[in-house]
Parts: sequence; C-alpha cells; structure tokens
Amino acid sequence: MDVENHDYSSHRSDTAAAAGAEQKRLQENAAQTLAAKENRAVLMLRILVMTLLAVATAVVLAGVYTFSSQAEEKGFEDGFAIHAAQLTNTFGSIIESKLVAIGTFSNAITSYAMATESEFPFVTLPDFAVRGSDVRLLADAINLIWCPLVTDDNRLAWEEYAFSNRYQRNQATEQDNLMRQEQDEYFQQLVGQDESDDNSTRNLEEEEEDNPNILKDGSGYHLRIYEPRGETPEPNGTGPYLPEWQRSPLSNQVQNHINFNWVTGLYKDFDIVNRLMANPKVLINKMRVVSPKHRASFTGSLRAGHYRNKVNAYLDGPITFLAYPVLDSFNTTTRKLGGVILTNLYWQVYFQNVLPTNAQGILCVLSNSFNQTFSYLINGHNTTALGPEDFHDPRYDHMAVTLDVTSDVHRNSNPEKMGYLTVPLDDTVGRYILKVYPTDETRDEYITNNPIIYTVAVGVIFVITALVFVLFDTCVEKRQKVVMKRAAESGAIVDGLFPEQIQERIFEDEPKSENDNNKNTWGLWRKSMVDLKNESLEAGKQQTSLGRQIADEYKSCTVVFCDLPGFTAWSSTRSPKDVFQLLETVYSEMDAIALRRKVFKVETIGDCWLGVCGLPNPNPKHAVATARFADDCMKKVHELVVSLSDRLGADTGSIQIRTGLHSGSVTAGVLRGQKSRFQLFGDTVNTASRMETKGQAGRIHASESTATELIGAGKESWLTAREDKIVAKGKGEMQTYWIDPSIDSKDRSKASTATSQEDVSSEDNVSSRAVSLNAAAAHPLP
Repeated sequence: MDVENHDYSSHRSDTAAAAGAEQKRLQENAAQTLAAKENRAVLMLRILVMTLLAVATAVVLAGVYTFSSQAEEKGFEDGFAIHAAQLTNTFGSIIESKLVAIGTFSNAITSYAMATESEFPFVTLPDFAVRGSDVRLLADAINLIWCPLVTDDNRLAWEEYAFSNRYQRNQATEQDNLMRQEQDEYFQQLVGQDESDDNSTRNLEEEEEDNPNILKDGSGYHLRIYEPRGETPEPNGTGPYLPEWQRSPLSNQVQNHINFNWVTGLYKDFDIVNRLMANPKVLINKMRVVSPKHRASFTGSLRAGHYRNKVNAYLDGPITFLAYPVLDSFNTTTRKLGGVILTNLYWQVYFQNVLPTNAQGILCVLSNSFNQTFSYLINGHNTTALGPEDFHDPRYDHMAVTLDVTSDVHRNSNPEKMGYLTVPLDDTVGRYILKVYPTDETRDEYITNNPIIYTVAVGVIFVITALVFVLFDTCVEKRQKVVMKRAAESGAIVDGLFPEQIQERIFEDEPKSENDNNKNTWGLWRKSMVDLKNESLEAGKQQTSLGRQIADEYKSCTVVFCDLPGFTAWSSTRSPKDVFQLLETVYSEMDAIALRRKVFKVETIGDCWLGVCGLPNPNPKHAVATARFADDCMKKVHELVVSLSDRLGADTGSIQIRTGLHSGSVTAGVLRGQKSRFQLFGDTVNTASRMETKGQAGRIHASESTATELIGAGKESWLTAREDKIVAKGKGEMQTYWIDPSIDSKDRSKASTATSQEDVSSEDNVSSRAVSLNAAAAHPLP
C-alpha cells in the first residue's frame, strides 16, 4: 500500500485529526461550490456557441444542398446521355463489323466454288472447323451453319452427294476437337464434356428402329431432307430447301443434323428463299429463348465453341438467327443465290465491355417488328438478361435514347465500314429497335450524399468546439474513473485479506465526521490501514489504542492444512517459473473449491495452504464442509499434476496433497503492525498442523474432535480409525482418523480398514512455520 507520504513519527491526537478532517471537508465543499459556478458558466457558453453554430449550419446547408442537388441532377442527365450515345454508336458499329465478318466467310465459300468450278449446291468448304472458328470469334457467333440452296430439280442428286460426302462432318469434328484440346492445353483450361450430347445420341439411336429415313448405323444420318418436328422427309415438290451441310462448332452429334431443312425449321413464317433469290440481303429473324427441350443441344454447342468457359452466362438470354446469302459468283449483275450461312446474334454479347465501369444500371430494351421485347441491364462491363418484358421506369421516359438498328447500319454505311461485296440488311422484315433508359441505380451514381457530408463536416466542427468547453468535465470524469478503479482494486485486496465482517469493523473503527459518508472505499481502506500501523508502532506511548483490537474467539470451527510433500525436493530441480506455474495452478483451483465449499482461505506458506470453516460466519456443518473441501482438493490436484507432467516432468504426476483437519475453538483477528493481515491463533491451529504432518500423501487425516463432529453430522461412514496412535508434539498420544467422503454408509461394511505407518520423523518446515505463526499463548487476546 502507498503509505510513504504519511508521517509515522508521532501519533496525531483525536482533536488534530478532527480538525484536519473538518478542514478537508470545508475545502471539498468550497471546491464543489466553485465547480458548480464554473459548470453554470460553461453551460451558458455551450448553449450560446451551439446556438450560433446551429444557425450558421442551417443557413450554409440550405444553400449548399440546393446548389449541389441541382448540379448533381444536371450531371446525372449529362452522364447518362454520354453513356447512351456511346452504347448506341458502339452497338451499330458492332452489328456492322459482324456483318463484314460473316460476309468474309460467305465470300470464301463463293471463292472456293469458283476456284474448283463446283456447282451449287455441291460445295463443301475444306477446313470448315478452322475457318469457322475464326469467323465465330470475329462475329461473336455461337454457330456457323452452311446451308446450300436445293431445289426439287436437284434434290435427289443432292441427297446422293450428301450421303457420299457425309463423313466430312466426322473429319471436321475430329479436327475441331483436336484443335480445341490443343488450345485448352495452351491456356491450361479444362473444359467439361456435356452429358446431354450422349443422351441426344442415344435418343436418335432409339428412333432409328421406327424411322426409315434414318440410316441404321448409329450415326443418326437422315437419308433425305427432313423437316425438324417429325423428323420425316420433306414431301417432294415443297422446295426449295436449305438443308444443313457444314457446321462450326460440332458437338458429339455429328451426322444427325445433315439434311435438316432450315426453311421449315426456322423461316417458315416468311418466304426466305424467294426473298433472297429476288434481292440478296441479310435477314434477321425473331428473338428466341432456348427452350428446355433444346437446352441440352444448345449447351453442347456452347461447350464446343469459344464460349465453353462461360456456358452458364449464355443460356438465359435470347438469340436471333441471321441468314447471310452465299452467292454463286462475284459478278453483281449475274450472280445468283447459292445458299445461306446461318448464324446467331447473341444480343447480350453486344452490350458487354462497351461502357466504363462507372456506368451502372443502364437499361436496354430491345424490340423488333415481330412484336417481341426483351430487356437487359448493363453494369459496367457486365450485362444481365432480365426477361421478355419492357422493364424501364416510366419516370425516365423523357431521357430515353432510341436506335433503329437497320436504319443506323444503312445510314452509316461507307467504304470505311463495308467491304466490296458486303450484303446490306433487309429493311422490310426483322427490324430491331434499341431504347436505352437510366434507372435509379444510374441516378445513384450521380446523386450523392454530399449535403449530408457537409452537414457532418459542420457537425464535426461543432463537436470539436464543444469539446473545448467540456474538456474540464472530461478531466474530472477521468479522475473519477481512476478513483473508482483504485477503490475497486483496494476492495479486491481487502476481500482477499479479510473476511467481510472484519472489513466492516476496520472501517467502522475509524472516527467519523459528518462528511465521512461521502468518502470512497479506497480512502477508508487506506486511512484504516495507516492508522492500524501507526497505532501499533505507538502502542507503548498511547495506551488508549489498546482498546481497539480486532479479535474474536470462534467456538466451533475446523482448521485445515494442505501440504505438498516432496515439493521441496521437486522444486530444487526446477526453474522458478516452473515452480510458480505448479503452485499457481494448484492454489487457484483450491481457492475456487474453498469458495464453493465456504472455507475461508487464511494464507499460503510456501507449499502449505491454510484455511478455516466456521468463521466469521458460523457453520454447524463446518467439519463436513471442510472434509468435502479436502476431498475435492485431492482429486483436483491429482488431475492437475498429471496434466502438467508433460510440461514439468514425469515426476510431477507423483505429487499428492497431504491434508490435516482439527475442529475446536479458534481465536482470529488482525494483528496490527507492518503488513497487517487476518490470522488464526490457538491450540486448534497447532493441532491441525500436527494432523497434516502426521498424515499421509493422498489421504485426509483428522483429529478425534473432527471425527466427533462428522459423527454428529451423520457421516460416520466416512471415518476409518487409524490403527496406531500418533505421538504429537505437546499432545502425547492421539487417536486419529482417516476420512474418505466418497464412502457412503451403505458401502461401509465393504470398506477395508486402511493401514498406516507412523511417521516418526521430526516435524517438517511446514509444521515449524505453522507453530511460529500461531504463538497465541505468548500474547493472549482479551
């Protein structure tokens, strides 16, 4: 304790102490009065400053909010207009570039036919897989399908030609698979195989038995041009036809799509062939969402193409088939239609990677002349297909930006964008309109919380200013917390050193002034301890101090000594840290058990633990409680030393607790002087020490008086009389007992009498310390 600043050379008189206390009280009252006045002044200043700041803040915020709101609204409209223009301009350019890419492929077929003097429809473009891969990449197309024009006149010849050359699909598939595998290995990417391909093949094999048009070799090849729904041959005289011949990419279904008539499969709603023959132009079909029936085959196409690493991203949005004419020559006056290249526009791709990352919530509504509508949401580089509806918010109708795709492509056609033979879009059918709208998410990118931020900034200034005025209160509060913390810490020390009743007597024994009720626990404790020390040192000079002894006699108690025999030898080979680790671990558990069993811990002396039950609160079953405490401690200590064996050495596990109990009258109190503490005195303490020293490790050794208490409490079954009487210093021969609380009365008849050997050695160091600490006879207390 902090007692250095106290003068211990003389004892203050009660009058001087009272005068000092009164002076201190007056000083405290004056300080409180002055503080109250200062607090009122500070409060008035706070109110004034806060009022001025609040008024200024309101005026500034009103102007700032209005100005910033208008500026942000203008920025929102201008920013969206820029993004919408960027999107529509880029969208039209993308369509143009796709047409050029597909036109290049169409010209390649025409060029090959002319170079080989092949007549349409009997044209098979070599290396279709390689060429198709490049064109698909440039056109962002999922499929490329070459469909020659077949009439009723050359249908039979075509079907014979297709049958003879059908293995070109197998060769193309092998080439496509090989090159795709090499590419995947190059990029170190693993692409899964779509299970639906095998399922589709198996279904075709099952249909071979019932469909005479399908070749019975497991390939699924159709001998004649067939319509898709019934997979039956197209009736003669229903031409012209557009049978599928070559495709890129190819899934596991290799030959089964050959001779699939795309006229009835896709373009039955309008006369595609006659339109193209009369005026070769690019025809854009309806938007189609992949149905569950065709989802497996569509997934297979995705897995086989350049979108194979993003299959799931392309399954939900609509696709549109585009028919690009393939002409039989490059002579613009005499050329005729030789077939078409069918590909698909996956519209979602054309919205991706167009806008910057800060373009959020841009809604695109795509509609066509087929009365179809589909909405997309653009967030930076990413696009999400929302569904076949117009999801735009009518509040933003005035901000809509519209693009007529067909008209835009025609309007912007020039030598910089179109090749010599690029075929234009047909503007009479399949017109597409794109409308771009902002959303609330777009608005949120421009409409910020700046007014709120400014408010917070001004509020921070207000808080900083206010903190200057409340600094004094903060310091006082901090000081009060320190005082309360010290009081709590001192209370913890008091609780550990003194029973509750002794604490109260220490405090009550202090002379009170009318202001003492306001003192804190730390002040009372500190003053009480200092006075106890001073009065002890001056006891010979001031006899009046002898009337303030704090001591009582407790008639019925049980004292317990717990020792760790062999600890001294064990600790001699251990480091101080290991020794204290063992003691702290053991003592902390024993303290917890003592608290639970209501045994008051008096002190520890090295490896000896001293406690008492029955004081200061009487306990009629003090012997029972102490016996249970001793039993719990032995079990717990055994668990602890075993668990510490790995850390502290194998011999640690052999350490056991040795316990001694004795019941009787005990004198307890505070012996004043240096390091005053609560102590026990009397013969009961000495006898309990003898019980411990004469006991055995791992057993509870008790005197006859403790045994009598246990018998009176109905615990006779716990007792086993020691066969040999012990000889205790100053006591002579004594009959003692072993206690085992784990033995019930019903099991008593089965318990064997424990044998023991008398410990005839001299008293150990623990006994000597206990005797020296309990020299009550030398100074009897009244």
